[in-house]
Amino acid sequence: MARGLARERFAASIDAVTNFEPFSPLHGLLILLFLSATALLVSVGARLNPAARLRLDRNLGMAVIAVWIYSNGWWLLPARFDAARSLPLHVCDVTSLLAGIVLLAPRRALRAILYFWGIGMSLQAILTPEIAFEPDTIWFWIFWTSHSAIIAIAVYDIAVRGFRPDWRDFRIAVAAGVVYLAVVFTIDLVFGYNYGYVGNARPGEASVIDFLGPWPYRVVLMAVLVIGVMALLMLPWHFRRKYREMK
Repeated sequence: MARGLARERFAASIDAVTNFEPFSPLHGLLILLFLSATALLVSVGARLNPAARLRLDRNLGMAVIAVWIYSNGWWLLPARFDAARSLPLHVCDVTSLLAGIVLLAPRRALRAILYFWGIGMSLQAILTPEIAFEPDTIWFWIFWTSHSAIIAIAVYDIAVRGFRPDWRDFRIAVAAGVVYLAVVFTIDLVFGYNYGYVGNARPGEASVIDFLGPWPYRVVLMAVLVIGVMALLMLPWHFRRKYREMK
């Protein structure tokens, strides 16, 4: 009987590792790994001299872009292509590519979009992931690596590379978001897709979208909510400048 109970517990532990569920211990472990990797990247980057840090940025940027090309190109191949799912039109698709580009070419407008979109929107994918793959597939790890890299690089750009957003950066990020929404919403409306989760469908997993009411009215609420989150991300920098002006 004891052996049978031990086998059941062992099977349950294996199932918990090999079958991903949101808000499970495995989910918590993955978030912990993400936080640890982010802290390690910031710690290493802060200790490097400018030349070594430039090499780190270049190598990491090329690696992020290479993963993006592989992961998106695979689903664009004719044998696997599905127009409703394969196009790299989700926010995280855009910001994942942007993260690699920012490391190679740190243009201020791109850094602004990465900060406000990466932390403001892509964090949702970490907290409430919608993923159809299990941990025994490469796509599961590509999902977590690419989504985690977005936020990690945004934090790295702040903590190590010295990016300090201002209200102009906020306006750039909002304007880029409006353009993105207009393009993707039109595509979803015309073809019945759900890119950016602004189409007439809901994510497969529970998310904040579930509380925003019926489509298409919830799209307006989503836009307002996202702008509000980005404004919250701007407030610490606003008050930091005000404090320095008072000194």
